[in-house]
Amino acid sequence: MSLQPEFQGMICSDIKRIESSDSLSITDLFLLHREIDGRYQACIKDWYKGLWGSNSQATLIYYNHLQDRPSSLRDNLRMMKAKLETYLFEMNAILSSEQPSTRVTVTTNVNISLSFEEARFKIENMTALSREQTDEIIQKINELEEISKEKTSRKNKWEKVKPIISFALDKGADAAIAILTLIVQMKLGI
Repeated sequence: MSLQPEFQGMICSDIKRIESSDSLSITDLFLLHREIDGRYQACIKDWYKGLWGSNSQATLIYYNHLQDRPSSLRDNLRMMKAKLETYLFEMNAILSSEQPSTRVTVTTNVNISLSFEEARFKIENMTALSREQTDEIIQKINELEEISKEKTSRKNKWEKVKPIISFALDKGADAAIAILTLIVQMKLGI
């Protein structure tokens, strides 16, 4: 594997941006961190190892833990800089043969398990929703839970679920995914 000259230039430019990031505001520091993370996470082995805010498997960063922590953001950027410098020498590159096939990942690693309680929690924590929208969506989740407990036929349940699907599709992607995941788990023959 050999890095393209344009890509090497981009890496060098990002290293310089990190080096001059000490005077950035917390907002700009956060944005730089996310941009660097988004650009290199799929290219560099063990990208999240050693970074503040990463999960225990070092497979992602919980950004809500870093938003108000400039020292953690700066520490992470220094670590990212070191990883980028090593990456220029192709010492920690993920080879294309190591990357999982999208088809295999999609068919074997999709887990749509979501409890009604988890769905309510997820909706409650969506900051983009107003209190009124949140209550409305939680009410629909409660309705779904009641429908799932009913001792009626799939056909009857399906008739009650259809309007909830229409409702969910109008409430944005995150809310719709939570509600539709619950519906799929109800196994109504969709």
